[in-house]
Amino acid sequence: MARFFKSRVIVPAIFIFAGLFFAAIGSGLTYRQRALEKQGIEAQGVVVDLQENYDSDGSTYAPVVQFNTATGQSAEFVSSYYSSPPAYKVGQSVAVVFPPENPANAIIKGDGQLLHIIFMLVGGLFAMIGTYMLSSVLRSITVTGLDE
Repeated sequence: MARFFKSRVIVPAIFIFAGLFFAAIGSGLTYRQRALEKQGIEAQGVVVDLQENYDSDGSTYAPVVQFNTATGQSAEFVSSYYSSPPAYKVGQSVAVVFPPENPANAIIKGDGQLLHIIFMLVGGLFAMIGTYMLSSVLRSITVTGLDE
């Protein structure tokens, strides 16, 4: 009886937990980016290079951005977001946001938002599918009982 219940609940539970995990990742990344954009310092940067990452699927590229802080200190960082084809061109001007205490932790303003939204949507969809599956299992148990 309990074994029947456990075997029917495992897959919906996996969907729910995986969905919540993906949604939490997307939400956390969005929160971190928005907090930095709100509390950080904005500057204009220039894409000075494209860092290539090569694997069995081919090459992806992340922009290497150089900018000056308010004190005139030059700083450079590599974006966390790789794409193919490259999302930026060498020489392109970009808005940069950085924490005042550590300019090396800068980000390109708005970079990666689509990825964050995808994580949240896919996560929410998986959680909803898992919840629907679980409710179907619970409905069938209340209708037929655990004696199957």
